[in-house]
Amino acid sequence: MNKMLESAINEWSDWITNEKRLSNNTILSYVRDLRSFVSFMSSHYGIQMEFKDLKKISEDDLTGWFFQRIKNNLSQRSNARALSSIKSFFTFLSKKRLIKSSVILFINGPKFRNSLPRPLTKNQVDEIFRFVKYEKTKWILIRNLSVLILMWGYGLRIGEVLNLRKKDLSFSGIRIKGKGGKIRVIPMLEKFIIFIKTLEKECPFVLESDQSFFRGKRGGTLQPTVIQKLIRDIRKTLCFAENVTPHSLRHTFASELLENFTDLRTIQELLGHSSLSTTQRYTAVSTKRIQNMLEKNHPLSDN
Repeated sequence: MNKMLESAINEWSDWITNEKRLSNNTILSYVRDLRSFVSFMSSHYGIQMEFKDLKKISEDDLTGWFFQRIKNNLSQRSNARALSSIKSFFTFLSKKRLIKSSVILFINGPKFRNSLPRPLTKNQVDEIFRFVKYEKTKWILIRNLSVLILMWGYGLRIGEVLNLRKKDLSFSGIRIKGKGGKIRVIPMLEKFIIFIKTLEKECPFVLESDQSFFRGKRGGTLQPTVIQKLIRDIRKTLCFAENVTPHSLRHTFASELLENFTDLRTIQELLGHSSLSTTQRYTAVSTKRIQNMLEKNHPLSDN
């Protein structure tokens, strides 16, 4: 890749990190999308893409890239994020006056309705934890259980779990760095403290206070793909629906709190939502589940 273009991508990456305050996973996805587009353009025109070629990019070029992505069975949401990535890059170039303008800035992406969260049933949660217990390596077993408990029992996002450092886990609570760098602290139950202490003891790697607490097999920071693969394996083995993901554990946490009459403000704080409207999506799920329960068990039902 042309050095000037590479430099622009790196500057843009720093810009979205500092100005937009996106999560690390989102930033990595954005950069990956942009590099994929540059690679497509280089292959499409049979040249090494240079910075000066950016002003030549047309709507047809972008359409061709999306056709390729659709052919590769990438989801609508993935493609919508990809478009956001490209538009963000060109917005950055425009703000920095590195380009005058681009047709890319005026392309609108598809609108999606906010889908309802996907909580798991109690039986599904039980089956997930039974499956995980088949892991033969003790420290990996405890690690995987701890990660899943933090998502299901505390409502953390997968990125929040894997970004935890040793010093973020203490008797005073779990210190979580959420979206936009927002910090929240939630209490840690005594049973989970025992889990953490056991993992620290069994882990073959030295866990320094300021370093990642959850490690991969080679000692580096545990990557989201490891947990995503674990859930995929569970999904395949237990014949769960395709929409069961690590995030489903977080949704289950919120839905169960609602069904036990926890107020929305408390749930908002626990989940780290900046807006109460985001938390309110769970009320629709909870109401639907309660209705199903009533229809099945109420004395006036036909069952």
